[in-house]
Amino acid sequence: MIESEIRSPGLNEPLIELYFTPAGIGEGWQKDHNVVVIDVLRASTSIATALGNSARYVIPAASIAAATELSTQLSRDNALLCGEKDGKLIDGFDLGNSPSEYTRERVQGQVLIFGSTNGSPAVVKAAGSREVFLCGFINLNQVVEAVLATEAPFPLTLLCAGSQSRFAIEDAVCGGLFIHRLRTRVEVNIQLNDAARAAILLARDLGDDIKSLLYGSDNGRCLVEIGMEGDLPVCAADSILPVVPTLRDGKLVVLE
Repeated sequence: MIESEIRSPGLNEPLIELYFTPAGIGEGWQKDHNVVVIDVLRASTSIATALGNSARYVIPAASIAAATELSTQLSRDNALLCGEKDGKLIDGFDLGNSPSEYTRERVQGQVLIFGSTNGSPAVVKAAGSREVFLCGFINLNQVVEAVLATEAPFPLTLLCAGSQSRFAIEDAVCGGLFIHRLRTRVEVNIQLNDAARAAILLARDLGDDIKSLLYGSDNGRCLVEIGMEGDLPVCAADSILPVVPTLRDGKLVVLE
């Protein structure tokens, strides 16, 4: 259970900021921050699953068009074009955005070019920050540990991918749980921006039943409508995958 009282530390204490969407954020912002990108449904889950099943690396694209263009520059023998538009597989793409597609048999040894509506553009926007990690419920505790293991964990920014520049409750709750679990591991008070404080309150009220949260969310209902309901329990699983995707030279790889 998350504590009901949100502390108000001093301005000189370590900082965590959270953004509910990338809207209005330019590329290369927060260069002195570590950044955790959150896209629960479903890019974070699918990419972590792919890397856990021995994909060589994942190239996040700023748009679906950019992913398609990049695929023309690489041999398709060892590169898969992956992603979605409005939750659905795009014509001409090899894989969509369901974690069930990213099996070891399909992705082992492959380069993945990943273009999605929300997740991959958020990762591209975070490029240039000190460290960039990709997080969902599926690897939540593992990413918390990875951030704390960096040489300088703070300042830290949590960037929720949202849904087409709109608020996505599942990303916000994941961010709130992330902050709560990180704060239990440090002995200093942490300064939070208003969105981070709000995310903690959402996580306090909704974070005890992640599966129900996803089923009740706008994005979850959309996935049910298009026949992808089976992805929801996978995306709701808490910290079951010991994989932390991190950005290196424009490529998402497994943090060693």
